[in-house]
Amino acid sequence: MTHLFTKRAIRMVATIALVLAIAISTHNLADAAEFNFSWKGDTGYSAKGSFNYDTTTAPSVISEAGLGATKSLQSLSVSFFDPFSTLINSFTPILSGVSNYGFLRFNFDSTKEQIFGPFDIGKDDGLPGDTWLNNNLALIDEGFSDEVLAKEFGFNNRDAAATKQILDLSNNSVQVSKIPEGSIIIGLLAVCSLGFTAYKNLDKATQE
Repeated sequence: MTHLFTKRAIRMVATIALVLAIAISTHNLADAAEFNFSWKGDTGYSAKGSFNYDTTTAPSVISEAGLGATKSLQSLSVSFFDPFSTLINSFTPILSGVSNYGFLRFNFDSTKEQIFGPFDIGKDDGLPGDTWLNNNLALIDEGFSDEVLAKEFGFNNRDAAATKQILDLSNNSVQVSKIPEGSIIIGLLAVCSLGFTAYKNLDKATQE
């Protein structure tokens, strides 16, 4: 009886994975563009994240700012790490086409696949633990900041007393890499294949 339930469970997981793969592939996957991005400061602090948008509606230059419904981005997430690669915090400034970060500044040239200009992602509600990365010089040029800083990017957080700390400064730019189309489907098909293999092996074992 245990083997019967196990077989059914494995077959169900494999079938669901196959159905999802087919559904995603037929749901305009080619219209979705997804990118990873990363930044590393001079003292070892770093940020990694991802964002995506619909290529059928987004302009070649994407610009987002402030709270509320976005113009193009569907999601934007970021994680921050200390010099020992230990996670400090993770945030999702944009979810389902809505920004929840008031200081958000994001500009992306899809033709060059480059992030440029004013840049500010993370979370800053003036509370302990808030963490964010911004392009100091671009924000100053655009009148968004009055800080006097020598280097372009700043990695910031708020300590236990909610006092702002600049943890890292660097002229290193934010690097962008496109996530290959179909990677989600490949993963689901891999799960599907493993599921059916496990089901076949279990079926064979119960017959021996």
